[in-house]
Formats: sequence, C-alpha cells, structure tokens
Amino acid sequence: MEITGLGINIKVKDIQKSRKFYESLGFIPIFAYGPKQFLDTLSANTPHAESSDATIGVHYALYGDKEKKFVIAELELVAKHIVLKHAEVVKEEIFSPKISAMVHVRSVVPLFSNPQVKINFPVRHYYWGSIEVALRDPDGFVVVFITPYSQEEFDTVSKFTTIEVIKPS
Repeated sequence: MEITGLGINIKVKDIQKSRKFYESLGFIPIFAYGPKQFLDTLSANTPHAESSDATIGVHYALYGDKEKKFVIAELELVAKHIVLKHAEVVKEEIFSPKISAMVHVRSVVPLFSNPQVKINFPVRHYYWGSIEVALRDPDGFVVVFITPYSQEEFDTVSKFTTIEVIKPS
C-alpha cells in the first residue's frame, strides 16, 4: 500500500466559530455542504452542494503541487452529517492529549498576532530541529504547529514568549 495523503474529520459544536478559527490560520475552503443559509456565509467562489439541515460541513485541502491535483492533507469540519446516526458523537468533548493534528508551517510567528489563537501549552524547541506551538481549537482539539528550527525563528518567537528548550535525556 502506498499512502498518498492524510485527512482528518473533526465534528464541531459551532461550525461558524470553527470556520473562523481554522480560516484565520490560513485554511481555505474547497467545498462546503449544507442549507442555503449556511452556504451564503461562504465566499461566492467556494464550490458547494445545497442540502438539508441534516448535513453541514466545510472541506479544506492542502495540495502538494501548484496545479492542485495532488492532495497531501485534508481537513473537514462537520457540524451535522447524514452518516452521523447519533447526535452524541458531536456533543462529546475530547480533551485527550493523545490525539492531535500536526500542521507544518514555514513560521509560527503569525500565530502570536492571530486574535483567534490562544496558545495553551509552552512553546518548545526540540533537539530534533523543530519549534512547536500547541493550541486548542474551539472544541478543545489539540493542533500542533511545527516549523524547522532556525536561530532567526527562535529569536523572533522569543520576543513573544519564553521557549522551553527540550534536550535529549
């Protein structure tokens, strides 16, 4: 088996609040579905499918090529979906540190000026060559932003917060 990408589907309590959060981080919707009232909140050029109140969601993709033919990662925010037979799935809160999404970025600096972001954990520089910023989305899901270590990035981030340096034990 050859794995060509990875996606995550997050069941959210408040689709608008979650959209605002993820889109403030740079995620761009590529498809949405739901009732007209919901679809009208999206950009006019976002492809969509009108459906009943039983299905509401937004799909985002990260491409591995300029032609946008090769998807390397996907994120789908779902408030309601026809395949969810039990409403409890969306209502249950998950605060497990065992589950998180990793997002690789060129720089973590923009996170510090984003009003949608509250950094919940210490910023860390790991000995394997990364600077990592962990935070929670509006539903409590942990998202870890990872950038390659550079002295310039370290110095810039240090202007905003203390960085915990993790060394091999």
